[in-house]
Amino acid sequence: MSTLTREGRSAVLRSEKDLEYYFHAFAKPRECIRVGIEAEFFPVNRKTGRAAAYEGPSGVHELLKAMARKLGYKAVLEEGNIIALQKGEQQITLEPGGQMELSAPPVFNVFEIEEQIRIFLDELKTLQKDFPEVTWIASGFHPFSKLEETAWVPKKRYEIMAERFKTRGALSREMMRRTATNQINVDYTSEENAMASLRTALGLTSIVSALFANSCFTEGKPNGFLSCRMEVWNQMDPDRSGLIVEFTKPGKKFSDYLEYLLNMPMIFILRERNWIPVEGLRFRDFIKRGYQGLQATLGDFELHLSAAFPEVRLKQYLEIRGADCQRPELIPSVAAFWKGILYDAEIQKKAWSLVAFASEKERLNLHSSIAGQGLRAMLGGKPILPIAQELAELACEGLGKQKKAPDSKNECVFIERIRKFAQAGKSPADFLLEDWKTELKEDPQALLRRLSIV
Repeated sequence: MSTLTREGRSAVLRSEKDLEYYFHAFAKPRECIRVGIEAEFFPVNRKTGRAAAYEGPSGVHELLKAMARKLGYKAVLEEGNIIALQKGEQQITLEPGGQMELSAPPVFNVFEIEEQIRIFLDELKTLQKDFPEVTWIASGFHPFSKLEETAWVPKKRYEIMAERFKTRGALSREMMRRTATNQINVDYTSEENAMASLRTALGLTSIVSALFANSCFTEGKPNGFLSCRMEVWNQMDPDRSGLIVEFTKPGKKFSDYLEYLLNMPMIFILRERNWIPVEGLRFRDFIKRGYQGLQATLGDFELHLSAAFPEVRLKQYLEIRGADCQRPELIPSVAAFWKGILYDAEIQKKAWSLVAFASEKERLNLHSSIAGQGLRAMLGGKPILPIAQELAELACEGLGKQKKAPDSKNECVFIERIRKFAQAGKSPADFLLEDWKTELKEDPQALLRRLSIV
């Protein structure tokens, strides 16, 4: 839910044709393609696991102030409140419930991602002297706080979204305030490459969500799901979220994705830092008729792009959004998986062939079943576990083919970290639930220590 906008890109859109080549402009030469991460974590009370408030002496606002003061970040303000930090290309933004998100600049290999995460963790550790009562936890759904106990970040964007979602998602407040994810961003080299990658990612993302399921606790006890985050997202606004299975059909083009966006109802626009609700107006109608005397601009379109939340989103790059928040040592594995699959044409074709048999209905059925069944789910009558196991091997093979020199490090080391999941047919959530009854002795305090990342 992007904080930073391109309001300054205010070229007026005279017609839909002004957007005809929008996505083409962001294709990159193969030697320039990179991979990026966005990783969300929950700041919580070290003793109780309860969500940190936004305000107060140990609140999120004070944490951000300290990071700006000590670590060289520039504060991004809205009505006097810090809502994000920026240092070079790196951003730290806030989700509506105070989830702290690292948006790291794209890099060429996964070892660099590992280093980005290490540096971020070191930054969080520097705060502990001044905030000893605060820690951060990794989970796809808040494992301790009730909804009313979570923060509310004072951003006008979030207020408008919350109002919109009241009637468009049974669990929209839960989504905004109690979920956390790891997002992987990948580049594309052409229209054909982008749409093939979109198709493959949509075909595989449900299986990857099962492999990385990590949200099985709510209010200090098991919640009956392996990925409660997915259960919540499955009940979100269908106009702008979910598995857009129509893009698993062959022959799709940028123009098809543009149609999807033009037909999507708008939520807001931004003028001179003022957020203006736009209830239900399709973007194509905004181009034709304007709104309250305002004309559509390129900045409006990019803001509209940021309010589309499908499992895989096409922007200036592809965003793959389906993994629960992972422990820091597994975040590079999520990136390595997608880099290995998508950045080699032959490997990508092999990966797609593993799921090509499924119908759109079967893909949707799988997606809805992952939250509860994880790697035990079925795709069109076939178990997904053997597919997950083969995908892990393909990802490793793809990473090996991407080595720049014979003596360079092989990123497949990050796939090794998840091989035990695929081989055992268990996700991080499965292992955590087993440990809950043994090592953790069903003790919420022990669970908190296990989930803490600093």
